[in-house]
Amino acid sequence: MDYFMGIKGPDFVMLCSDTSAVQQIITIKDDEDKLVPVDSHKLMALSGDPGSRVQFSEYIIANTRLYALRNNNKLSTKAVANFTRNELATALRKNPYQCN
Repeated sequence: MDYFMGIKGPDFVMLCSDTSAVQQIITIKDDEDKLVPVDSHKLMALSGDPGSRVQFSEYIIANTRLYALRNNNKLSTKAVANFTRNELATALRKNPYQCN
């Protein structure tokens, strides 16, 4: 089970998560990073199967960086959230994806 907590202040957001990767009752890793930086101002908190989580986060990061390179403009936080939601919905329709 994954644990996340977020606190929103007037001009900040603080996120924390556990660092264990567990498969059923066996702890696989104790230093798994579930908070992934998208760019200098955006952070994604990911839960789910470790393989799907890493693959999906790398896909989102690579595509947001590609957009920034092609258009010479970074995506806003809302645009990254919409892109992530759309890609996850598309992936869920095509095949199973165990990532939230």
